[in-house]
Amino acid sequence: MQFARLQNGLIQKGLLTLAICVALAGCQSMGIGGAAAGGGGGNDPGARGGPPPQISGVALPDGYSLDANRTIILGEGDRWIGRLSYSVNSSADDMFDFVRREMINHGWSEVAVVRAETSLLTYLSGGGDRVASILIQRSTLYGSKVDMTVSPAAGSGVAPARANGARR
Repeated sequence: MQFARLQNGLIQKGLLTLAICVALAGCQSMGIGGAAAGGGGGNDPGARGGPPPQISGVALPDGYSLDANRTIILGEGDRWIGRLSYSVNSSADDMFDFVRREMINHGWSEVAVVRAETSLLTYLSGGGDRVASILIQRSTLYGSKVDMTVSPAAGSGVAPARANGARR
């Protein structure tokens, strides 16, 4: 009889522990837990939703959510190159208009623009040494996803040197 009571007590404690773990995991995935739980709050520069500290000189909307798994940045300030991927709770049409307006405000010159189901905008930096290609896609339910790729312009002298004998 005592063994059955002990076993029931252990099962109840195990179920309670499991329920607490599930609740905490739910809080973390919803962003309730703060920076330590990966919720995007605090001063953690790698947290989702905040700008990487080394990025400037490009159009970034308020409230965007950084996709850290798809983002790679080399350099800093307004001289960075790489890919910046993020999502935002604005329609793809609103993002297209925002990027088109704000890239020019940041000193970029428009090279080519395609407004479609998946939009593509291409810009040349004020110094002519970098190219930005911005791909805007509609999200499944609402909002949009943006991939901004900034690379050295051809012939700018910024690209890595080729090894002797390398072909173009």
